Amino acid sequence: MNTLLRLSDLLAIPCRLAARLCGWLLLVLAAVILYDVIGRRFFSTGSFKLQELEWHIHGAIAVLCFGWTYLANAHVRIDIFSANMRQDTRLWLEIVAIVAFLIPFMLLLTWFGYDFVLRSFERGEGSSGGVGLPNRWIIKSVIPIGALLTISGGLAVLFKVIVALRRPDMLQSPWET
Repeated sequence: MNTLLRLSDLLAIPCRLAARLCGWLLLVLAAVILYDVIGRRFFSTGSFKLQELEWHIHGAIAVLCFGWTYLANAHVRIDIFSANMRQDTRLWLEIVAIVAFLIPFMLLLTWFGYDFVLRSFERGEGSSGGVGLPNRWIIKSVIPIGALLTISGGLAVLFKVIVALRRPDMLQSPWET
């Protein structure tokens, strides 16, 4: 059980690092938005590139934090059905959800996301219309990276769920608080 907990902690590290990076990206996003708004309002310096940069940073923050969100149990859940279930039933349901849905879907997203990024890179894809940001593959690469981080977070929770089921004296909840 200690091995599973250590492995879970190792798998959670990239998710936590991505969340910290995204915390700093929020500050960058706020600065870009502030610069864009002040420039548009007072200096008539609007830019399609700045607007695209805002969307790209916002999208990166959302996708890169999926793994950490799963670790912290901060993702959207439908608790209507599980609210009245016993704790061990909910933990078994979590195992099924991770193994049957989260990991296969994220593996598919990684596989197809990699191809999506590769095609974008090979074609030199940029913003449509030619006035936005070039190198669209950079933002597209966040998709498979985010999927891998989500797999990492899902496996970290899976291992903690197993420990919580087998040794509730060692771990009460598989989620970080």
